Amino acid sequence: MTSRFFKPRRLAHANIFVGDYQRASDYYRDVFGFEEVYNQPDNKASFISNGNTYHDFALVDINSRYAKPGQQPGLNHVAFEVESEAALVEGYRAAVAAGVVYRSTEDHDVAHSLYQKDPDGNEVEIYADVVQDWRSARKGSFSKKKPKWVPGETNVPIAQPLFPVDPEIRVVDAALVHARRVSHVALIAQDFEAMFDFYTDIVGLSVVAGGRDRAFALLAGTHSMGDLALYRSDVESHMRMHHIGVEVSSEADLDAALEGIERSGGKLIAAHDHAARRVVLVHDPDGLPIQLYVNRDWTVDTIRSIDAKLAPFLI
Repeated sequence: MTSRFFKPRRLAHANIFVGDYQRASDYYRDVFGFEEVYNQPDNKASFISNGNTYHDFALVDINSRYAKPGQQPGLNHVAFEVESEAALVEGYRAAVAAGVVYRSTEDHDVAHSLYQKDPDGNEVEIYADVVQDWRSARKGSFSKKKPKWVPGETNVPIAQPLFPVDPEIRVVDAALVHARRVSHVALIAQDFEAMFDFYTDIVGLSVVAGGRDRAFALLAGTHSMGDLALYRSDVESHMRMHHIGVEVSSEADLDAALEGIERSGGKLIAAHDHAARRVVLVHDPDGLPIQLYVNRDWTVDTIRSIDAKLAPFLI
C-alpha cells in the first residue's frame, strides 16, 4: 500500500502505563516540570502538560479499566496531530476505502480521534483538535461517558485548524528540570520493514534519516524534525519503547538531571554530548526511559552523520 492518507503535523503526546498514576503525576511535575491539567479518577489517569498541547503525557494506572490483566508500566499509545477535523475525516474515508481497519473512533470533547494498531501491536492515535481553548474544556477532575463519534456523520467536519498556535507555556519553577514538550518516541521494531511501511504509508510520516533498509529510521510530520524513531530488534532495550524524548529548556536542566535524578528516585542511564544534540537518558521510578535533551545543530546533515550505534541514545 503506497497511498498516504494523512499529513500529521507532529507527535503530540505519549500515553503511558504507570505503577501509580497519582505518584507518577507528582513525580513528573516535581522532576520533569509538567503540571497536571486534568485527571480522571474513574479511569485512574492524570493528564499533564506545560501548554504545548492539551496533554504531553497521559499517565494511566496499571490498575485502570483500560489496562490488561497483569499490565506492567510501558507505552499505551502514541498520538499524532493533523491539521483539522476535515483533514482527519478525509484521510479516514480514504484509508477505510483502501482496506485500513481502525479499532475505534472517539470523541474526547477537545479532540476527535482514530485508533488502530501498528504491526508490532502498539496502539496509534491520529487526532484533530476541535476546540481551541482546551484549558476551559479540560481542567480539574471529571468523568463522563464519551459520546459516539462517527467521522463525517456525527457532525459536519470542522475545516478550521484548531491546533495550538503560540500556546502559553507554563513553568514549574521548583522542578528539577524544566521541560518544554514531549517531542518524539523511539521504538524497537520487531518487524522493522512492516513498521516502516505502516508509519510512512498509513500514518503519513516522512523520512528524515535512515530508511527501510538501514539500521534505523527517523520519521517526522510536516512541522517537525523527528517524531518517531524506529530501531531494529538487535538494539538493547528492556522494553519495546526505547525512550520518550523530552526537550528541556536549557543545558542547565541537563546538568541538574545529572546531579539530581537519582536523589529524586529516578536512575541515570547514559549521557551523550554530540554536535547534533546533548542528551541525558534517565529512568523514572517505574523504569520508563525518558530522554532529556537540548538540540544543538539538529539539521539533516548532522543527524545523518550520527553513528548507528550511538543513534538510539541521541535520536
